[in-house]
Amino acid sequence: FPSHDTRWSIVAATSSDITETCFEGVSGIISVLKRYGIYNENDYNRSRSAYQLPNGSRIKGFTAEKPDRLRGPQHHGAWCDELAAWEYPDTWDQLQFGLRLGEHPQCVITTTPRPTKIIKDLIKDDETIVTRGSTYENKENLAQTTLLTLQHKYENTRLDRLS
Repeated sequence: FPSHDTRWSIVAATSSDITETCFEGVSGIISVLKRYGIYNENDYNRSRSAYQLPNGSRIKGFTAEKPDRLRGPQHHGAWCDELAAWEYPDTWDQLQFGLRLGEHPQCVITTTPRPTKIIKDLIKDDETIVTRGSTYENKENLAQTTLLTLQHKYENTRLDRLS
């Protein structure tokens, strides 16, 4: 978990993605905090998309729909969810200007593949570490009916090769 008194941002395509996926989703921040026994519902401000950790660190959600909301805030690190689906590339740029706290600010990006300019540029960047996984590698966490549906519909298609 973050060290004492640090600032972290979560940026997702929409405000509902921030709330429903990144904070409250099955594999969201709150689920992880509960797993480690450090979740306190009084520390979560749903309307502000913010969580205050017991060690003084803060996690704040931002929507990629409003790039200018990232002008000014500073962060030690960020989680960008579904970067390939962001409508405004400027959101990525504004986030980069705010990643300036601590000795080694970093960003984790989780996204399904889509050959956007941002994704292509990141993959080419020597500082980027790319980790890939297919839907089939995640089969233990998916319903069997979902896997069968995806196989029947997308097997041997371009989308299947991307998954």
